Amino acid sequence: MSVYLVGIMYHDTESYRRWNKGLTEDYELSTGIFITAEFEGEALAWGNQISAMLFKKINPDESADWKSFGYDSWIENIEGGCWKQNYGCFQSVKIGELPNFDLMGDDAYEKWLSARKVN
Repeated sequence: MSVYLVGIMYHDTESYRRWNKGLTEDYELSTGIFITAEFEGEALAWGNQISAMLFKKINPDESADWKSFGYDSWIENIEGGCWKQNYGCFQSVKIGELPNFDLMGDDAYEKWLSARKVN
């Protein structure tokens, strides 16, 4: 088994609302999750499912789904990745295991950053 860092694209209702009003140039957000799997493709497929579930949780009133926005997941380079400073914020799961969605997303990231500044 190997550990893969899967990047996830999404947006929340607030960033999408601001973009629709022309207040921001972009509404897309991203996060990551470590997935233990036998194969990279397995980790990516499970990352896609987690991504779709995260999108629905953060955007419960959206009629469109995660894929309809053209979102995708990808495998990030763990060794030399640009997210290294954020690894402590990312959860680890195995195939078939769900993360705590309350600890994912922009709000969770902001809380994580604030906690790091206090310590």
